[in-house]
Amino acid sequence: MHAKCVIQNNDEPGIWPNKTYLALANEVGGSSNLGYSENDVRNYITSNLRCADGNADVRKMISYFMRMKDINPNFFYVVDVDEANQFKSALWVDARCRASYEYYGDVVSFDTMYSRNKHRLPFASFVGVNHHGKSTLLRCALIGNEKICSFE
Repeated sequence: MHAKCVIQNNDEPGIWPNKTYLALANEVGGSSNLGYSENDVRNYITSNLRCADGNADVRKMISYFMRMKDINPNFFYVVDVDEANQFKSALWVDARCRASYEYYGDVVSFDTMYSRNKHRLPFASFVGVNHHGKSTLLRCALIGNEKICSFE
């Protein structure tokens, strides 16, 4: 999903596909470490980005995550999509929450009591308890039709 978002972000201002491919290859230490070719990037642009925009919100969310990762390398995110490239779930953790988990990770609560958004996905939070007995946010997630085993 990261590569798809980079391709999308580079295609919008007109960055050539070969430049996008080289940038992606550079991120992973060379084109031999990518699981696709420059032609695959071109085909993805032609077949997916020139179609109706059903994943605009997801792309905006991932763009935000990428900006946050650039600002702070301790920001973490992962986005899961299905076989049809449709959004399933996302998990993100900022640097403060990661530090809190390291410090207060003895007790963790998983809460999905928040209402669903316009995409009908519940928002979940992972909450820990600090040394003052106060709740502290550890992680956030948007969850699709997940099973408990996916969080093990």
